Amino acid sequence: MAAGGPASELIMFIVAILVAGSVAGALAYVTNDIAHGINDRGAMLADRLRTDFAIINDPNHIPVSGTGPYTYTFYIKNVGKEIIPFTSDAVQVFIDGNLVPASQLSFEDTSGNTITSLQPYQVGVIKVTLDTALTSGQTYTITVVLENGVKRSLVFTAP
Repeated sequence: MAAGGPASELIMFIVAILVAGSVAGALAYVTNDIAHGINDRGAMLADRLRTDFAIINDPNHIPVSGTGPYTYTFYIKNVGKEIIPFTSDAVQVFIDGNLVPASQLSFEDTSGNTITSLQPYQVGVIKVTLDTALTSGQTYTITVVLENGVKRSLVFTAP
């Protein structure tokens, strides 16, 4: 019986070491997972910070052409340091919260040529074609959203 005390203490010590090792391993895994998540989130945030644009129209004088359908012209300037994809797959346009279908959008440079991206500091044109005219003198909000979630809005008065 004298050997039973130290043997049970040795077993308890080994069990305590195994439990401590398991807890340390789990904490190391969770810490590593958190570190990777922070790294990924930081890279995503850095991308959003490098990507920036502005809608540079005069809100009181929006160019419009046509007598039905009506084509409204909006100027977008890439004021960030990254190239912005400039296609209907990468850019969504909303007018007063309503999504404008991709078939009613065209993306051009200021010379009227179709383009697929905006270089830093380049100005592009989004032409929005609507079947019915916006009510003259009424205010509307256009919101342009890029594929990475960066968005800008402009409140304008319809011509």
